[in-house]
Amino acid sequence: MTTRAPRGLALTVALGLATLGGRAAAAQPPQAPQLVVTGAVPDLGGQTLTIAGANFGGGRPFATLDLVPITVRYASDVQIVAAVPVSLMPPGTYLLTVSRGPSAAENGSFQLALGAGRPKAGEAAAASDPLPATLGASGMEPAAKVGDRIITVAEADQEWRRTDPGGFIGLSRAVYDNRRRAADLLVMNELLAREAAARGVTTQALLDEEIPKRIVTTPESAVLALYQSLGDRTRGASLDQMRPALRAWLQRITEPELAKMNYVEELMKVSTRADVFLAPPRVRVERTSQDVALGPATAPVEIVAFGDFQSLEYARFAQVFGKVRDTFGEKVRFVFKHLPALGPESFNAAEAAACANAQGRFWAYHDAVVARPERLGSERLKQIASDVELDRRAFDACLEGGAFKDAIHQALQEAQRYAVTASPRFLVNGWLAPASPPFLPPFEFFKRVIEEELLRVARAAPNGR
Repeated sequence: MTTRAPRGLALTVALGLATLGGRAAAAQPPQAPQLVVTGAVPDLGGQTLTIAGANFGGGRPFATLDLVPITVRYASDVQIVAAVPVSLMPPGTYLLTVSRGPSAAENGSFQLALGAGRPKAGEAAAASDPLPATLGASGMEPAAKVGDRIITVAEADQEWRRTDPGGFIGLSRAVYDNRRRAADLLVMNELLAREAAARGVTTQALLDEEIPKRIVTTPESAVLALYQSLGDRTRGASLDQMRPALRAWLQRITEPELAKMNYVEELMKVSTRADVFLAPPRVRVERTSQDVALGPATAPVEIVAFGDFQSLEYARFAQVFGKVRDTFGEKVRFVFKHLPALGPESFNAAEAAACANAQGRFWAYHDAVVARPERLGSERLKQIASDVELDRRAFDACLEGGAFKDAIHQALQEAQRYAVTASPRFLVNGWLAPASPPFLPPFEFFKRVIEEELLRVARAAPNGR
């Protein structure tokens, strides 16, 4: 299990501004005693968590910790003992949920603090902290010396990038992401502290007043999207089993965080100006014969989409490519690159799309596949070829003959050089856009990403034009 990291302010706050739908209808009065979780005590030696509360009911209630189902060993009406590897979990706050049924009365949650926690923002690290004060280097520092020849850090980095481009860019992104989260958190804390001081209240009192006003209930579609995003973390639990925990997560974690980010975004506009100058690492994207584009090469924003036709998530995003182009016109160019990472059917679908491209019909084939995402066996791939009016004889010969097998393997290797390992991911003018929150509609994701990049491009232009 992992603890949550603060989200970035500039892009991620903007992502959080998307319309999330109307408020849910008021819950019906409970017909059964309300399930209540009042606390939990970890047993480090026994690797268990003893959960206290009321009205847990008979049988075995369903429990999760940060949306991961946990095994219930014993349950009574007021106590549950669950198997949890507490000693292996990092310090932090975790959301514990218990459910005995689908109604609101049959579910309860509790925010559990484990470990001593981390230093608060602004607190200095202990004197014995072995980490260096900064990971940065100018590049001219000596890395090695042979005779009178000095080998600099910059030279070592250049060789690292040449011999292991994926590893280099992957670590560069990790350093940037962590620095950005830390910088955004410091910016957030400073803005809130200034506003609280101006009002003569504490920061917590300020949040207690302002955050509830801005909470918007996420729609039911967000529950399904969050469930799908968990993948194997559900440990085989069904959507119905997980639904109470998912809704509790959205209500207690996601909705307050979005409200807080939206409030900070408001402060950035009407209070003290705040800018973050950290620049994400960018890669120079290669051009290959299999690249297929939508939009002009002169577009100020180029989005390289790494697509796997077997991925339901890729299909969700690909379905709005046309709407994005209609909205932004000549300002945006999509470039498709194959990333069939989900097994043989993914690879075969990529070959089929390449065969369609050989007939100049890639986007027609692409759109037909993503319009109805499902298993892509050989017969369906061929049927889609007929549906989009390809020359079936040429298509079948191309697919069965493996004409583009080597090209698809090369596409996989190219993605590895960019440290892109799964679909859907998007390089926006060379920087890897953050993964979209599961509750955010794909069009809103692209809209925020594109608007931020257009703003960056405008600022970088001579005279800001």
